[in-house]
Amino acid sequence: MSIRDATHIYLTDARTLRACLYLAAALALALLVVWPRGPLEAALRSGQAPDTFTVVAICFLVSALYLGARFGAEDYSTDPSVQLRELAALTPVSILSLVAGRFAFGVLHTILLMLLGAPFLVAAMAVGGAGVPELLQALGLVGLASLAARMAGFLALAVVGTRRPLRDIVLTSGVTAAAAAAFFLSPAQSSFHALAALVRGHPHVAALPAAANAAAAALLAAAAGGVLAVVRVRARARARGQGGGERG
Repeated sequence: MSIRDATHIYLTDARTLRACLYLAAALALALLVVWPRGPLEAALRSGQAPDTFTVVAICFLVSALYLGARFGAEDYSTDPSVQLRELAALTPVSILSLVAGRFAFGVLHTILLMLLGAPFLVAAMAVGGAGVPELLQALGLVGLASLAARMAGFLALAVVGTRRPLRDIVLTSGVTAAAAAAFFLSPAQSSFHALAALVRGHPHVAALPAAANAAAAALLAAAAGGVLAVVRVRARARARGQGGGERG
């Protein structure tokens, strides 16, 4: 997939734009549900509704994880006939360039998704007792978690290909298991725990889970590159074997 194709898919395709609309709708609904009751002026003056910011941030995290995984697995691709494994096996493009391009565009597109969700976090910040540092930490944490989910989708696409039911099972179970393991077994690395603690006197709690998400994204991208390299080696070995058989 070229940069031009990726730009068309993620910025102009109706299905992709619809997914972004669903994200905005989910955040707007979360903000509406937890918005403080009573006069707006009193809520803005007191800033004593921390659940508002926390709930909207966690809703943003869940939505971003889902969309990141789907975007990484190319569920919104307009040309599913061009499979990732075929691209790796049949074209001279280097595996490093292929993975680096997907990763770089994933970063850029994730930033756009964060810009889409930022106004809802700003509105929640106004009544939730959060400040600009908490806002920036929440956006960074959600963005890195979404990027890690995106690379998980990319790895699932490299391993399973376009076999949709199997890929969905592998991807959904993998992302869910990773989030649950962090939540229950290593709370310090859990994005959910960090978002809940941001406005409760733990200003730097997001640093460790953010670093863990960044490392996970890099490792998943590297794993996808390894899988695609194996696919290419096997394809070339088969081609040499077929060529030898024809000459024999």
